[in-house]
Amino acid sequence: MNKAVNLIRYWPSYLNNNTMTQKEMQEMYAMLYDYMAASQNPENMIIFGKVMNSIIEWLIIYKPEVAQEYIEQLCAIKWKNYLTSKEADSIRSNMSPEAPWSYEQWKSAMTQHEFLLEEKPCYNSFALFITMSMIYSDSYDTLTKYTSGADVFEVLHALALDKLKDADERFRVRNYFGL
Repeated sequence: MNKAVNLIRYWPSYLNNNTMTQKEMQEMYAMLYDYMAASQNPENMIIFGKVMNSIIEWLIIYKPEVAQEYIEQLCAIKWKNYLTSKEADSIRSNMSPEAPWSYEQWKSAMTQHEFLLEEKPCYNSFALFITMSMIYSDSYDTLTKYTSGADVFEVLHALALDKLKDADERFRVRNYFGL
């Protein structure tokens, strides 16, 4: 069924009385977002963007920490592989075993090896950090078994770049970790 027809057919009558439950608001937002995303009409994106701008302006004034988190997540549109600091911390805390370095220790090792922290538009530093940590967590024993004498950090870096810069673009760090 056409989304426009679906939207009109199920347009809630509760909009007329200006009172919606949280569930109704979530459903309405999801329906309107899906309608906008599937639309071929740029005006729908402009309307949606203007509403989002007013929400962000309100958040910046009254909830700056939420606004910052929201804006950081929106930065993902500029990258093929992107994570925020908070997302990276959350992902890393669920790895078992956890990589033996913090983000700051990892950054220091990257600088010592003269490796790039980011490469636009392929990956930002948190995406690279987490991808290297994931490979460490999943494959460290195998890596050390077959890379005797090699710098395991360098091998982890190369394998992470293989994923993040793959020409097929099958690996997406956000999708892989369910974001």
